[in-house]
Amino acid sequence: MQRRFLFWVAARAIAVGTIAISFPPSGQLLFAFASDAILLRTIATDIALALIGPLLATYIDDRFDLRRTRILLWSMLPIGVSLTVLAPSIAFAGKLDMLHDIVLAGLIVMLVVALVSSVRAGSRAAMFQSAAWLPGICVALAALFWELALQRAAPFYFEAILIAFLIEFVVTAAGIGDGYMIILRQRDAAMADVRTATMASSLDPLTGIANRRGLARRFRDPDAARPTGVAMVDCDLFKRVNDSHGHDIGDEVLVAVARALSTENCFPGRLGGEEFMLLLYGPQWERTAEMARRRITGSVRENVPELSFPVTASAGLAAIDADDSMESAMKRADRALYAAKGAGRDRSLRLTDFPALEQFRRYA
Repeated sequence: MQRRFLFWVAARAIAVGTIAISFPPSGQLLFAFASDAILLRTIATDIALALIGPLLATYIDDRFDLRRTRILLWSMLPIGVSLTVLAPSIAFAGKLDMLHDIVLAGLIVMLVVALVSSVRAGSRAAMFQSAAWLPGICVALAALFWELALQRAAPFYFEAILIAFLIEFVVTAAGIGDGYMIILRQRDAAMADVRTATMASSLDPLTGIANRRGLARRFRDPDAARPTGVAMVDCDLFKRVNDSHGHDIGDEVLVAVARALSTENCFPGRLGGEEFMLLLYGPQWERTAEMARRRITGSVRENVPELSFPVTASAGLAAIDADDSMESAMKRADRALYAAKGAGRDRSLRLTDFPALEQFRRYA
């Protein structure tokens, strides 16, 4: 919703309020002569009609190609302002007053043409404003007919124009509310798309678990508990699976591995290839990592029955200290994984708190 549109709405509201106070009984209290109230009403009417042009021009969504319609609407402003300037000298000047009414009728025709073209283009704002201004347009045309054709004031004009203004404000307010709701829905949809895209960028497309970016986001998440340990898990001799059964079976094995690692107190992620990483929670994080590693063989056997040999995995474990980053903990876990591979595979090893001594603790 454009702020300049709201400016024109406020300006027109002031003009309409001025028209209202020019009628009895307020007009009788404010002005000593009836002619002064009529002149004020004439000027306010000219301004109110002139403001409709820029109001609608700024209200219509920019995505509609209505350049000519906007030019027509903006031209209503200088015409209406010119009438306002001339009003004191022509309001009671007989034929000149008739010319004034004819120009007003022309402005109304311009407005109707603009509304029709905008509605046909599909502008929802123009639809609301057509409903809002239709009663006022009808009252104005009827009053002009009485003045130009019958040469006298239209009966019940005061009551009819106030009702028309009331309808205008109610429907315009409903249109503004509808516009804001559309903006909110668009914003919510955009935010949902951003969340979806962010989530997609944090997931491994093959296994559906986190990728390296997703692991980093979880590690830094202030709303999630800080992990107490990390495990680097690597499938043993995985090249044998691809060489003997093909990459399609290899992909199925990786999916089965991801399922095995998705357990309580364990946030799994795939770093690439057959290498996985676990963020581990709770005081028994080492036991959690070892149990997850041991489930891999059974998960692969169950989900990939065509594989002719068992799949095992090795894991390197490292505790996460208070001042650790994910990368620093990963480096220690990676050294432990390298040691587990060198010690015969199919086991978990943890690098102790004395890395200079390169001591390891076995969990297999």
